[in-house]
Amino acid sequence: MKNTVNKQNFEQWSIVSTNYHDIRPTPPEVITKTILSWLNKAPDTLVDIGCGTGISTFIWQNVAANIIGIEPNDEMRAVAESNPNSGNIAFIKGLSNETGLPDSYADIITVAQAFHWMDIDSSLQEFHRILKPGGVLAIYDFALPPIISWEIEKAFLELRAKCSRIWYSQATPPVHGDKESYLQRIESFGKFRFARKAPCHGIERWPLQKAAAFLVHISNAEFAMTIDDDAKKSVSDFIDLVSANGKDAFEIVFPYSLVLAVK
Repeated sequence: MKNTVNKQNFEQWSIVSTNYHDIRPTPPEVITKTILSWLNKAPDTLVDIGCGTGISTFIWQNVAANIIGIEPNDEMRAVAESNPNSGNIAFIKGLSNETGLPDSYADIITVAQAFHWMDIDSSLQEFHRILKPGGVLAIYDFALPPIISWEIEKAFLELRAKCSRIWYSQATPPVHGDKESYLQRIESFGKFRFARKAPCHGIERWPLQKAAAFLVHISNAEFAMTIDDDAKKSVSDFIDLVSANGKDAFEIVFPYSLVLAVK
C-alpha cells in the first residue's frame, strides 16, 4: 500500500502555474553532464518526476531518445504540455510513489526542486523499481537565496521567513521535507549500490524585473498573499529595495546541490 501523499504539497502550485515557467532558472549543463558521466552511455529513456512545467525535462530533449515528465498538478502539467517544442517528450499525470511505469524502465530518473514535497521512503521504492540495473537517480535543488548581493539576500531571507510563517499557519499546510537529509535517506534505504553529493552551480544574467519577480516567487509571497494582505506590503517594500540597487540587470549565481545514486 502506497503512503498517503499530502495533496496540498502539489495542489499549492496551481496558484503560481501561469508564471512559474518564465521566472525559474534553467538547470545548468553541468548537471546533465555529471549525470551522464555516471551512466556512461547515451540514455534511451529518462523520467523526470515532479516535472512541473517541464523546465527540468526539456533540457534532456537532445540527449535522451524517450523522455517522460510526471506531474500530479494539472495546471502545471498543462503548461508543460502546451510547449510547442515537446517533440520526444510525453507528460503524464502521476505521483512520485505511484508512477504507473513498468519495472526496469528508465536509464535516468531526475527529481528537480521537488523531492522535499514527496513521501521520501515510498518514492525511493518506486524510483528503484522503475530504474534499470545500472540506472542513475539524480535529485537536485538550487540553494536559497541565490547569490546576487548581500543586501538583497538579507532582505529576501526576512521576506521569506515572514511569508513562510503566514503560509504554513494554515489548518492544513503543505509538508516540507529536509533537503539536507537526501543522501542519508538514500543510503539508509540500502538498495542503491553507491550514492554521493555533487555540488555545482549555474550563472544567469537577468533583467531587474525578472530577478525581483523570481525572488518574490521563491519567498512564498505569492502563497502568503492569498491569505494575508499584510504580505502585499512586505512584497512592495522588498521590490523597492531591489530596484534601489541601481542596476538594470543582475548576474546571479545559483548554487545547486546534486545527489546521485546508482542502482
